[in-house]
Amino acid sequence: MDLLAEIRRSRMSRFQIRAVAVALSLTLIDGFDVSVMAYAAPSLSRAWHIDPVTLGYLLSAGLFGMAAGSFFLTPAADRIGRRKLTLVSMTIVTLGMVLSVFSQDATQLIAFRVLTGLGVGGMMANLNVLVSEYASDTSRGSVIGIYAAGYPIGATIGGFAANPLIANFGWRAVFAAGAALSGIMLVISWRCLPESLDFLLTRRPADALDRTNAILAKLGRPALTEIPARPETQGPQGAAQEILTRPTRSQTLKLWAGYGCLVAAYYFANTWMPKIMASVSGDDALGVTVGTVANLGGIVGCFLFSALARRWRSRLLLVGALTAAAVAYALFGQVSSRTGVALAVVAILGMLTTAAIAGFYTVAPDVYTPVARATGMGWMIGVGRLVSITAPVLVGYLLSGGWAPQKIFLLFTIPLLASLLCVVALRKPLPRPLPPKPVAAAAE
Repeated sequence: MDLLAEIRRSRMSRFQIRAVAVALSLTLIDGFDVSVMAYAAPSLSRAWHIDPVTLGYLLSAGLFGMAAGSFFLTPAADRIGRRKLTLVSMTIVTLGMVLSVFSQDATQLIAFRVLTGLGVGGMMANLNVLVSEYASDTSRGSVIGIYAAGYPIGATIGGFAANPLIANFGWRAVFAAGAALSGIMLVISWRCLPESLDFLLTRRPADALDRTNAILAKLGRPALTEIPARPETQGPQGAAQEILTRPTRSQTLKLWAGYGCLVAAYYFANTWMPKIMASVSGDDALGVTVGTVANLGGIVGCFLFSALARRWRSRLLLVGALTAAAVAYALFGQVSSRTGVALAVVAILGMLTTAAIAGFYTVAPDVYTPVARATGMGWMIGVGRLVSITAPVLVGYLLSGGWAPQKIFLLFTIPLLASLLCVVALRKPLPRPLPPKPVAAAAE
């Protein structure tokens, strides 16, 4: 039996679970760092007298950086390794959060939010690939569902921390907290995050054999005397060629369009909902509460997806989540003025959209081989971020033009339905190429 196939068909070891746990913790910090801008927005906009259009650009700045990171940083993981790119990305995130604390005007804060987003974007798709490669075949959907919960968990923690921090120390305090947490996770990642076996056996860097054997020892498996030969089915093509040529190209385009439409709706709700509810009610604390409830719903959605993925196909679950999310957005537009009902719908809305994101994270990696997996995921998420950038800015212009929040939520049912159509049009995931066959027996 081939090495990678044998590992994937076995139960996950403590080492694999620890690798997933570190990735989950990093995604949690990402959720905290990205969400603090939405929680700080009501206080910040008053302190700096920021108009809705400028605030829209502030809320989109992190998304722009995330798009750039997904496009330009994540593909490097297919060349330098999943671990090394994670460390580079976390360094960028920590620097961006520290600089945000000391920003003096909206222009500076926009620049520092772009920098923070650059690191977050470079890391998120890369970690998704690492988790997918360390998960067993039978648990992959469930594991990625749990991993995807890290982002809303981090955003929820940000919501709980934002109210007392802002009330007692001002809006800069939430950025300071994010900077401290990011620095801590950078150290933990350096100590505990392993490299991907798929990367080592596919790219075969100079020290691949020693690093592979070190990982195999932690997995309780015998060492290798030589790195296995590359599979014949892999071929010499690069990542970009695999992603953008047949038969993968049509799958790629559907993933891009579907994920882009989903995250446009997701980030509209997660960036503007606290501000909209604070403006409607005149209560900043309610705005933060709404954002927190949405992220709590997202946590439930990820764990629900994880549980259901053990019995149903991830693609089917994704179709159901997108259909129900479109209904939830339309419903929220009708009940947003009724606080109690609105909070219940917000929880459902967060649950469904985050479950759908977990669905894309589960479906997409199997489309690509290890040679192109990080690039494929990075470009999918990058395209999604590019589309999502327009959502907060567009809403800023719509609100300035007199649009009611109810109409805006109804408008965003359209991209959710478009995402649904893209998923329905997807073919079954392409089969994984055969893992490499060892050219020498394992060492005794």
